[in-house]
Amino acid sequence: MKKAIKTLSSIAFLLAFVFFVIFYAKMQQDNLKASLPVAGRVVELTSVPTDSDTSGDLYSASQHAKIHPEWDETFLDAIDMNLDEDEDLEQVLTVKPSSSDDGKLSIVIADFQPTTGSYIRLWKGGTLAVKPNTIVVQPRDLLGDGSLELLCFGVDEVNRQTLTIFKRLPRGPEAYDSVFSESGVSLAIIDPSDTGFATIEVFEKAADGPSPLDQTKVVYSWGKEKFEIPGENIEQAFMSSILTGRAEDFELYLDGLWIKEGEATGQPTSLSFDAEGRKISIHSEAEQQQWDWGRSTAAFAGIYAPISNSAVPEMLRLLGIDLVGIDRVRVRATAQQIVKFAMREDWNGVYRRVDSGDFPLQAKGTMRTLTEDSLFQVAFDGSKAKATLRRGDFDGFYAGADGIRLDLAESRFRLEQKGEFSKGYFSIFQVGDTTILDLSLIDDSSIPSGRLSYIIHVRSGKNRRVGSLVLKPARILADTAEPLYKPDLTIAFVGH
Repeated sequence: MKKAIKTLSSIAFLLAFVFFVIFYAKMQQDNLKASLPVAGRVVELTSVPTDSDTSGDLYSASQHAKIHPEWDETFLDAIDMNLDEDEDLEQVLTVKPSSSDDGKLSIVIADFQPTTGSYIRLWKGGTLAVKPNTIVVQPRDLLGDGSLELLCFGVDEVNRQTLTIFKRLPRGPEAYDSVFSESGVSLAIIDPSDTGFATIEVFEKAADGPSPLDQTKVVYSWGKEKFEIPGENIEQAFMSSILTGRAEDFELYLDGLWIKEGEATGQPTSLSFDAEGRKISIHSEAEQQQWDWGRSTAAFAGIYAPISNSAVPEMLRLLGIDLVGIDRVRVRATAQQIVKFAMREDWNGVYRRVDSGDFPLQAKGTMRTLTEDSLFQVAFDGSKAKATLRRGDFDGFYAGADGIRLDLAESRFRLEQKGEFSKGYFSIFQVGDTTILDLSLIDDSSIPSGRLSYIIHVRSGKNRRVGSLVLKPARILADTAEPLYKPDLTIAFVGH
């Protein structure tokens, strides 16, 4: 009995000793970590907007913040960029206050200290921006003196674009000072002229203009000048149907292909908007890129759309897209710049919606519009064989599953799909060897309201060249037709 008690006592002592060693080792490890300089920490960036027009839109990311937030701060983003002449990168953090009544965002600059191997909070400044998913920070030499100003673009609580500019001070307790802070319907930075200074254009709604879209431009340099800009005479019914105050409605209007005006030589720059797939593509002689389309914000005459490139996720851009006429929009891009390289603003310009009249301007054989009597080749469904048809062979009334009805007659169409009716004009053209059916929708006031495009395949019918149509949804780009991942529409000829 004594031997058993002695054995149990030895085992208990041994276990207690092992637990003590483990606890002591863990404590020493924690003390060692605590004694090291803090290089940074991972912050889960989540901002939950409280205003109604951004409810449920969580603008979140994981960034490595080099400093700690203060008690009333939430870090939204952290960007490494070189703002001075040394080799070390500074870190610019966008900050949302948790206790402020106006909710205006700020930026904080963290500077690297070589002596300690850590970052310190250098400076903090406020902006006019309120909405977290629209703020863009960009270093840029506006005065041509070799120093970088810090430009902060954003959108305020009434959906006006904002710009705050901070200039580095040569000395004193403050590292930067605010030298410009304005908001407007839209803003633009014009590159330095012969004077060596950049100018800032702020667009405001004209108070007494004849058109609802008339604007006033205020140009800021060293002083300011005012110019009146006549607005486009846009029909009130058309404007009311597009500019509803909801970003989603304007996105649906943009859906499709747009071509930049004023480019007479070479391949014109085109933008393709995919509202459902949340993609925006730019195609030109220099650019072939697809960007992810974030949550848009409604503006005075359009939207602000944040976009990001999946290949370079930390490179953000903010597109300002304004309606300037019937099927004409103006696009301005603000790019977030990481390093000191010249920006390329290939987006900027006025774009018009593409139509079949644009296709003969392409290289011969690439795209051509089909006249009533022209012959062309259309692929049979599920076969490499092709049928020789005229455009008039497609006229007739077609029906398919789920209540789909399509009536084509003399360049006009009427479509019934899922209990909804639409009407307008149709055209047929070829993109290479592909035949396209293009439906241009109009509303009850004969105002353009959208566009649907399909790749046509045919099935022969009894005593008729076209017995059935197999319509594959597509997006028309500058020189190609891109199939969409949507179900085909199969409709059979019923009669005239």
